[in-house]
Amino acid sequence: MKKLFTLSALSLSILLVGCSQNKTTSSSEESTSTQQSEVQAKEGTITYLGQDYTLKFPTSKIVTASFESMEDAAALSVEPIGGVTIGGEMPDYLKGKLGDKMVNVGDKFGPNVEAVAALQPDLILGSTKFDKDVTNNLTKIAPTINVSHKSDDWANNLTLMGTASGKEDQAKKLIADYQNDLESFKKDKSDLTSKKILIVRIREGELCIYGPDFYYNPMLYKDLGFQIPSEVSAIKGQTTISKEQLAKVDADIILVQFMPSENKSFPNALDDLKEDAIWKSVPAVSNKQVFYNIVDGGYQGGTYLSKEVMLKALNENNIG
Repeated sequence: MKKLFTLSALSLSILLVGCSQNKTTSSSEESTSTQQSEVQAKEGTITYLGQDYTLKFPTSKIVTASFESMEDAAALSVEPIGGVTIGGEMPDYLKGKLGDKMVNVGDKFGPNVEAVAALQPDLILGSTKFDKDVTNNLTKIAPTINVSHKSDDWANNLTLMGTASGKEDQAKKLIADYQNDLESFKKDKSDLTSKKILIVRIREGELCIYGPDFYYNPMLYKDLGFQIPSEVSAIKGQTTISKEQLAKVDADIILVQFMPSENKSFPNALDDLKEDAIWKSVPAVSNKQVFYNIVDGGYQGGTYLSKEVMLKALNENNIG
């Protein structure tokens, strides 16, 4: 991939996260290290997506109770004191990227309250996927901010992690890097806007597609400018689709994601799909414009880390 990670003076109008504190610590001191940030933590206000939160920051005593926040932590080399897992296991793509002291506080759909409380965090970063009871229980332990799972909020999410951890400048740099990488990719792929792309995920043996606002779709359709198939425009979240329906979707390029952990009862689902006669009749398949697992299926899709990995994969596979 053409290496494009250069800092730019690009105006970051997308940043909506702000902060204020009743302290006099300089910005350079705040960003020196996570350990120092813990010592300097003072009570202040962080504004995230229009809501104010009062907490002690910058701090290293952060529990990341969502994979969006864990990906942001990995991107900024923040080492949370607690994090969630899937079935008790850390996904491969995050192993070794969050430090060696992070405590497993339970499943991503509902962390263990006692495990979180035992860590005495200054901040809990949850998920907007949490139900109200989970959020209420976590709020009793420490200030809790539910991180948005919508892809369009990726820059706000990264800035939130940077502000809370004392790495706000690093977060700004990564956001600028992505914008630069994006523009360079589009410059090299001048005909992107003439092609329709579809991303399909196999879950429990079924084909799933997403609406325009979820998973990688905001990046594909808004950031990169691929055309959106009309069938995708009408979807609100995620939905299943039959092979017969998929064969009718007008897509020039199809990306297929398959994870064994999401298909434990259907371990051969991907191989079966490749041999299916209907699948073989799909124009993108016959034109050899279907790409399988170009990124790890664990990535959330709507984070800085996910976007950079996808951008690199698209480039390496000469997609677009």
